[in-house]
Amino acid sequence: MRLATLLLLALLAAGCGTKGPLYFRDNPPAGVKPPKPEPYKPVPYPRDAGEGEDTDPGADPAKK
Repeated sequence: MRLATLLLLALLAAGCGTKGPLYFRDNPPAGVKPPKPEPYKPVPYPRDAGEGEDTDPGADPAKK
């Protein structure tokens, strides 16, 4: 009897806090829509540098 009670408590504790069946994000069950990821935001081009200014801070200064 104790074993059955402990087994029942263990099963109840294992499912505690879940909101439905677990699934992989790549393979959701029918009727479940995964949230859409944020759209890609392109990186803007750097502003044009004036003449004489170094546009690449990692450039080799000996090549000037």
